[in-house]
Amino acid sequence: MPLTRSTDNNPNPLHPGGIYLLLYIRDTDIAQGFHWALYHHHDGGRGGYKFNIRNFGGSGWICDSAPAANIMAGFLLAGALRIGHCDPGRAGEDLVWIDSVDLSVAPEPYGVLTCRTWTLGCVRGLVARGVVRCADVDKLEEEAGRWGVAQHRGAREGEQPRPVADSVSCMLG
Repeated sequence: MPLTRSTDNNPNPLHPGGIYLLLYIRDTDIAQGFHWALYHHHDGGRGGYKFNIRNFGGSGWICDSAPAANIMAGFLLAGALRIGHCDPGRAGEDLVWIDSVDLSVAPEPYGVLTCRTWTLGCVRGLVARGVVRCADVDKLEEEAGRWGVAQHRGAREGEQPRPVADSVSCMLG
């Protein structure tokens, strides 16, 4: 899988309009898994928008989405895996629904609501809208999990910059 790291000539290897899966380590123990989120990159100067949910003290899930600058310097970020593209000028039309996803029920086809199943449910919605071109979201989940495991040590040790890669499960243009 092509791996991109920032260089002095390109301090931000994220593609304008790129849609990324973000994986964050939860613990030094890799068995604790990852926190999953989505990110839509606008451009290097404006950053982008992070789509995210968090468990609110065990009493339920809350939407924690917000504009984000310098996303690649995020604490505990394993890395960013590019899965699609949405023109930043169309984000209000093509992506606005994500923050309205019901947080009281598990997304189909999952039996439980977690940050992972919410993110993958949103990916399925992006596939249905043609923003992400991925024939098998389950295969993408496996790819992202393997990729995250490979990046865990670097995130744990605070290496910068964090890696960016293109998914092999998605068609990128």
